[in-house]
Amino acid sequence: MKSVTSEKISYEFTHETYRSPSGILLNSRVAVEKRDFVSTGILTYAEGDILEVEISEYKAFELGDTVKLTVYSPGGIYTFQSTVVAKDQGALMVINPPQNRNRFAEKRENPRVDVKHDGHLLSIREPNAEIQLLKEHVALEVRNISISGLGFILPSDIELSKHAMADVRLDLGFEMPCQVEIIRLDPGETVIYYGARYIDMPTDKANALRAFVLKKQVENHFSSKRDDFNKRIFK
Repeated sequence: MKSVTSEKISYEFTHETYRSPSGILLNSRVAVEKRDFVSTGILTYAEGDILEVEISEYKAFELGDTVKLTVYSPGGIYTFQSTVVAKDQGALMVINPPQNRNRFAEKRENPRVDVKHDGHLLSIREPNAEIQLLKEHVALEVRNISISGLGFILPSDIELSKHAMADVRLDLGFEMPCQVEIIRLDPGETVIYYGARYIDMPTDKANALRAFVLKKQVENHFSSKRDDFNKRIFK
């Protein structure tokens, strides 16, 4: 998977095309162009940093290719630069530049991806209380993650209140220390699920997290598509 910049982004409109306030819609026709080659497909997925184009000539594109996308939508004709970050049978995944996201009528800004990774709770600070450093770090399990927050579970004998702050260290294939604020809790019989948002994170870790979420988002999406395809075959 390649890192991507969002330079040379432009929007081109034709006066002949009706422009509804809805912006870019899924199932719009898309022209994907690289040097000396252009093909057309259908926009089928748009979440966060990722767009998917189902396209029959996907084999003509390679990972890391810089491409120009022209989207023909009821909201107008939109043209922008992107990069191919993944491909699968009949589809390309490309980066959705940040400046482009508000053009989409169907989107989630920061989609959470399901994961199963370990981590540790290092300290707790309840509202209006001092930081409580834990002599023994408490193991936690990360269940989902995004570039803005995460969901994790702790044993039910460790209970954090809403708006409590916590220092955690996540093992995502790389070590990621961060501070989070609890914004949701859902008690179970033996564990408590917490939803949290990041409060303080070093820039280098934030960049690593974005790459991690992007990779997982692509993997999960393609896996889900294959499962759906297999279910249709064996019905």
